[in-house]
Amino acid sequence: MKRFSKFINTSLIALALLLASCGEDRTGEFIAKTEVDHWIEAQMQDIYLWYNEIPKLETSYYFYPADEFFPMLLSSNDKFSYIEMLDQETASAGTKSIHINSTTYGIEFVLTNDPTQTTSHQYARILYVLKNSPAARAGLKRGDWITTINSKNLTQDNYGLLETGNGVTVTIAPIILTEQTASWGEATEIQIQAAEAMENNPFLVSEIITSPQSGKKIGYLVYNEFVTGKTPNDPTDTSYLEEMKTVFQNFKNEGVDDFILDLRYNNGGYIQCAQAMATMLAPASSLNGEFAHLVHNDKRQDLNYTYMFDSNYSSENLNLSKLYVISGVYTASSSELIINSLRPYMDVKLLGVQTVGKNVAATQINSPYNFIMYPITATVYNKDNQSDYANGFTPDYTINELNYLNWAELGDTNELLLYNTLHLIEYGSAPDAENSESSGGEEGGNEGTTKAVKHYKSRQALQISYSSISQKTRPAIIATQH
Repeated sequence: MKRFSKFINTSLIALALLLASCGEDRTGEFIAKTEVDHWIEAQMQDIYLWYNEIPKLETSYYFYPADEFFPMLLSSNDKFSYIEMLDQETASAGTKSIHINSTTYGIEFVLTNDPTQTTSHQYARILYVLKNSPAARAGLKRGDWITTINSKNLTQDNYGLLETGNGVTVTIAPIILTEQTASWGEATEIQIQAAEAMENNPFLVSEIITSPQSGKKIGYLVYNEFVTGKTPNDPTDTSYLEEMKTVFQNFKNEGVDDFILDLRYNNGGYIQCAQAMATMLAPASSLNGEFAHLVHNDKRQDLNYTYMFDSNYSSENLNLSKLYVISGVYTASSSELIINSLRPYMDVKLLGVQTVGKNVAATQINSPYNFIMYPITATVYNKDNQSDYANGFTPDYTINELNYLNWAELGDTNELLLYNTLHLIEYGSAPDAENSESSGGEEGGNEGTTKAVKHYKSRQALQISYSSISQKTRPAIIATQH
């Protein structure tokens, strides 16, 4: 959407008159050089949730570039508003190494300290690799540790070389654990060929798992971003929303009994995508109800809006009574909106780690210049008027995959978090959960549980600090102004 200022900043007029009275009339030059920043300020004074906390700035600040000026206006409460410069290929709102359409090596990764505590520099661990990407062809896989880039240690300044370029040489090495120590094993040098234009489809894994114990059909979806389509920043491109319908129609046709929604790497996106997905997950009896509602600042109560479940997606509804959600350190915004908005209607079990805590929404403001602004403009509530997750949701079953040494591929039933969730569905417990609530479970004493615990506890764990993980995530985005 486009929002243009309908009023003239009075301080701009006063300053212009002052310049005109000092001899040479440079009013036009002043207006031209400060026009962009005054436009930004006008938008923020109108719609920003914390508009009354915007500081009064000295005249000199209005000559700053837009991406430097915008942060000066933000409230100390605001961790999430951002501006995206359209002439910078690297500009991005999210934590992701791979964007929906980008030239990439195809690696999604996190940075960490040395888990062996034998060096002081950083390492990258691969979360997943896109199929048929340069990284995949080079043999890299989920769980690999990258120890160097082009023979240099990883730093905050050079890790971008893992994202895109004309080719890069990386070194990978395993970690060897003994009773007493952890150490790096033999290193292998790998050459990744030039980055390629690739689609990072948000539906990373979509499978139906049949339980060998009960015969239940369990739907499993790794969904990595609430995005409407392949065109960045364009909510009118609904190609991924159409694909979402196809994915859920397949789940419905197969008659799934339970559903696991894996949002561990999903840092948010468009509210309309969360609305559509929730419509397909909720109990059928709730489809005439409220999904969520937004409350804006006291000047723009006219923008307050209630989202109902979307009837356009009701034919794909799975009519679930319980939902299992896998969370990670990136789970935020529209991912949390799904959890909060479905809880009044159904039992939502959360397995993983504490979510980020983003109970606010941003409005996409397309400027007449070379940027898009995403200021926080509203607080998000569910139908019971609840929005109490500013510190994130605490999992019912706490398991941090980042602390474990051995990783299976996403979708493999032996993969850490999926394995525990499947066990929770079958036996009522998650064997490796840290919180005591889940150490037993409804059927914690049966033979299946005992065997699973023995199998699962054999995995090797590491105590790793991921302090360098970026917590910059995408707020729930209001695609259109109501």
